[in-house]
Amino acid sequence: MDRSSVGLFVLAPLVLLYTVEVFYQVWLQARFLEAIPAEVRAAFPRHPRRTLFSFFASLRFQFAVLRYARVNLPDDTVVTAHWKCRMRASMVRESILLSCFAVAVGVLLAVGWRPRCLMTQCL
Repeated sequence: MDRSSVGLFVLAPLVLLYTVEVFYQVWLQARFLEAIPAEVRAAFPRHPRRTLFSFFASLRFQFAVLRYARVNLPDDTVVTAHWKCRMRASMVRESILLSCFAVAVGVLLAVGWRPRCLMTQCL
């Protein structure tokens, strides 16, 4: 097996897991926005009305949601605290996957791996 194939087989599972995590976060963010109080959600920057489309919102909105999810407030309901916990766990998983990917690419490059085009002729 050549080095390019080894790199592909090492990185492909990480990319697949990261992709699954991102799609899970789309669903998770929609559920989280449904669970938080309406006045808190209204205080966020401009965003779509339908929670499922919230991933189309601005970067300011995404940062506001993540900032709110990271903080435990005394007036959080049990449901809000539950979804905040799930959001934080997802953020940790995403960070771990990105770190593993960066380390894997670094190690592969250090041992001489170079990505190659999967098509028969690269332009």
